[in-house]
Amino acid sequence: MPQISFATDKRQFHIELNDRVKQYFKDNNLSQRGTFKLYFKTAFIYTVVFTLYYLLVFNQPMSTALNFLLLALFGTFLAFVGFNIMHDSCHGAFSNNSKVNDFFGYSLNFLGAESHYWRTKHNVLHHTYTNVDGVDDDIFKPPFLRMSPNQPYNTLHKNQHKYMLLLYGVSTLFWVFFMDFSKYFTNKVHTSALPPKTMKNHITFWLTKLFYIGFYIVVPIMMLGFSKFIVGYLFYNFVMGIVLSVVFQLAHVVEGAEYADAQETGVLKIEEDWAVYQLKTTFDFCTDNKFLTWALGGLNFQVEHHLFPKVSHVHYPAIRKIVKEVAAKYDVKHNEFYTLREAVKSHFNMMEQLGQLSTVKAKAA
Repeated sequence: MPQISFATDKRQFHIELNDRVKQYFKDNNLSQRGTFKLYFKTAFIYTVVFTLYYLLVFNQPMSTALNFLLLALFGTFLAFVGFNIMHDSCHGAFSNNSKVNDFFGYSLNFLGAESHYWRTKHNVLHHTYTNVDGVDDDIFKPPFLRMSPNQPYNTLHKNQHKYMLLLYGVSTLFWVFFMDFSKYFTNKVHTSALPPKTMKNHITFWLTKLFYIGFYIVVPIMMLGFSKFIVGYLFYNFVMGIVLSVVFQLAHVVEGAEYADAQETGVLKIEEDWAVYQLKTTFDFCTDNKFLTWALGGLNFQVEHHLFPKVSHVHYPAIRKIVKEVAAKYDVKHNEFYTLREAVKSHFNMMEQLGQLSTVKAKAA
């Protein structure tokens, strides 16, 4: 793994921001973790998921149009499991009880992926070294997608803004059937070594894959037949993949986000504090939309999430006010898109720009 360091003599912004947020929770006698609203939402989302599963698998026949509508909802609510339940839990933000966090962290295993690996990939590598090529696996998608100006270019990238949604749509299948196995057998995420596997890790990994095959593949085939199963399976995964991928990319792979490069030398000194760097690489979007905030588990408040990953998303709207005030005081730009359309357009524009040969020699910010 490349050796990356941040400036340690420019921490005033970070220190004051942490103090202000801690004081907010103290003054309001609030826990930084989830609240009853989050627990109720968890129960609601899982109820919808299992109800849709029952209707689609055991309640045939239905009209084709209704089937596809329910499949789209099923894929969307599986994504909601990731946004609202798994994400907070794997960050230790769902509950003050670590065992509760561990239990609901297995929501990712319910989706077919290994939460043990995700914690290293996301919590450590992505959150610490956001948009740093050579470390941040979230922007490393060769050879089909180029998500940074520091990455190698090939002629496929010229049209990546046109075909990227197709790849996003199969990303969940790629994750379950390839990326997890790659991490398991190589014990690496991109350039970084994973912690040594325990017996529990081995057992959990294989039980996760067996559960996924049984729940999402074997039972539906037995009840529906292969042809109906494969159409529905590919369709809801396509919906889930697009929803998951687009939401996560709107925070970092957009116009104005900065990048750093640790690929060639393996040593990188970032000449600013970690918290300031987070604001330069991360965008909020559509934060006034309460429904979107509810549905996405606060992931439209990505600036706040990156600065305070162990704080539950239910607190992000309040924290955002503090972040903006302190950022303005220290003349640090708080990046945001005001509408979802603006954020999505910027992602497409950025992918189109990164698909041009002219960006190959672009320097890291």
